[in-house]
Amino acid sequence: MKNIKLIIVLMLGVAFFVSCDSRTQQDLEGIVSAPTYNKNIKPLMDSKCVNCHSQNGQGNFPELDTYQNIVDYQLDNGANGYSQGSGVPSLLCSVQSSSCTSDRMPKSDAPLSNGSINTIKNWIEQGYVEN
Repeated sequence: MKNIKLIIVLMLGVAFFVSCDSRTQQDLEGIVSAPTYNKNIKPLMDSKCVNCHSQNGQGNFPELDTYQNIVDYQLDNGANGYSQGSGVPSLLCSVQSSSCTSDRMPKSDAPLSNGSINTIKNWIEQGYVEN
């Protein structure tokens, strides 16, 4: 009987220690709180957007293959980078499903994760930090 109790206590202890994780929810979701273009946004754009949104891409305007192209798209599209009438920055409007009237991007791929979307949001809110 003592052996069974000891085994149960040990199993509970192991389960407790295995389930503990020092990472925050933000870390687990992949959200970057202080993103920069070169470190966080460019790799995301290269993997999910540039295939279509570049001079050699399959899609049409806007080209999203450089820092300046993305910032120009943000600032030229609607008032202060916000999609018309939505109150949502243009780039966010494109990647969030049902956030505005445009089609969700990327069209031919899975939606961006919440972590990626929130990283883009943080980048925009912090002023498009480049490096």
